[in-house]
Amino acid sequence: MATDTKEKQEIKETTLENTKLSTVKLDWKEGKTQECMKHKNTSRSRGRKIVTALAATSAVASAAFGQATNAPAADPMAALRTDKGLISLTKAAPEMTAVSDYSGDFWHRATLLGDPGGWRNRLYDDGFTVDAQLTQVGQGVVSGGSAAGNGHWQYNGLFEANATMDTAKAGLWSGGLFVLTEQTSFGHPLQNQAGNLSPINATALWPKAYQDSSVLMEYYLAQALPLNTVAIIGRIDPSNFLDQNSFSCSSDNQFLNVSMNSNPLFGRFLTYSTYAALFMTKATENLTVAYGAWTPNTAPGDYGGDWNDVGVGLIPILKYQAFNHPGMIQVIAAYTTKDAVDVDNPRFLPGVITGNPPTKSDNWIVEVSGEQYFWEPQGASVPEADGGRKEDFHVPTQAFASTRPGMGIFYRFSCTPENRSAYDTYVSGGIGGRGVIPGRPYDRFGVGSYWLKQSSDFSSQPGIPLVLGDEVGVEAFYNFAITPALQLSFDVQWIPNPGKQSSDDAVILGTRLNMRF
Repeated sequence: MATDTKEKQEIKETTLENTKLSTVKLDWKEGKTQECMKHKNTSRSRGRKIVTALAATSAVASAAFGQATNAPAADPMAALRTDKGLISLTKAAPEMTAVSDYSGDFWHRATLLGDPGGWRNRLYDDGFTVDAQLTQVGQGVVSGGSAAGNGHWQYNGLFEANATMDTAKAGLWSGGLFVLTEQTSFGHPLQNQAGNLSPINATALWPKAYQDSSVLMEYYLAQALPLNTVAIIGRIDPSNFLDQNSFSCSSDNQFLNVSMNSNPLFGRFLTYSTYAALFMTKATENLTVAYGAWTPNTAPGDYGGDWNDVGVGLIPILKYQAFNHPGMIQVIAAYTTKDAVDVDNPRFLPGVITGNPPTKSDNWIVEVSGEQYFWEPQGASVPEADGGRKEDFHVPTQAFASTRPGMGIFYRFSCTPENRSAYDTYVSGGIGGRGVIPGRPYDRFGVGSYWLKQSSDFSSQPGIPLVLGDEVGVEAFYNFAITPALQLSFDVQWIPNPGKQSSDDAVILGTRLNMRF
């Protein structure tokens, strides 16, 4: 779809009830996204923390890129080599795949099906994985919201299948990993019945927002290169790479509201499935720099892609220790040639009504975000052989391997030009954790709040303040791990200041069941 057509559709879905301009959707329609970057596992901002795995892998795998020799016993990378002398990306960082070990009893293994006959672990050792998960959500508006929203209870599901091939284990070349991801959605999720602008159920946005659909979302190659660099080339879900932290980036097992898991303003710059070339360079032990380019208009299911515009980004990620606990801070800067709606133009309202809104060329966004742990269970990072309890908290999956046990804070602050967006400022933050209750090493929890600030240029348009305003929301969840592969969540959201001015403050209750097969 051409850029101007998409912008017209966005504005038609923007708001002014008295002038036929229905509710602002903030680009959560028609495959547009914020990510999360979801997030997607993906988590979406479902984030699967692939950034962390790639950064840890790059220095090791790229050091031997292209080498294929029989390694001597003194070789420091002998453990990462295959029997053909190739360096394996998944040996260097097992969390590069959704699951890295399928063995164990029902109550402790990473998947419900386990490893019947040992074939799944044999496939993994040969370089191949096939994994699947199903996330189901039930939500209801129990108080407030829009007139039609109170009492609404809805259900939806999202099925995801992943397949990977490690090129070294397959005997091809060092340091490569092919990844495929397919998603299928079904059901009837809540949309804006709570009077909300920010979607209260992020799982409903994949693969196509609020639609029953089945789409091949990702097909890319991750490849270790010299100079401590990893490249990701192909079709990706940006929410798996962008805006990640330990406490709020996965709608599979953390928050459900989009604005708690990711930055909704990214919807102007990305979709959940786009063609991209990303690079991650480990500059120092604690500093990783990510950078790349993508097609901002390519929508999920559009396999040919839309190549009319380009987006570019730069993300320095710094890890540090404060008060003997780990922390992380990152700055995300992105630019796109894609046109933006000119909300400061006096012809804005007439243009919306006629379907030809004024535009401005290009757009930019900046975000500062991070996390800081302040408590960790004693011995949780120390192996049993050294007197610790690290094995008690370990599960061989991406989601658990990248989420350190303990409690900490998370935060996001972002802004875009006020003349190019109806909402130009986003702030969120809160507290999250895993393994806090003794004897419950796999449980997660979180509580936090977000604020979407309306741009002054948009609010100065006639009639807008009567229909739309700032939005503030609060969310809390507890994720109860029946087993590591079967997780039941309870979620409550309170929107004391809905963006739709005609709506009352709303309370939404929800449950979520995540099953990994």
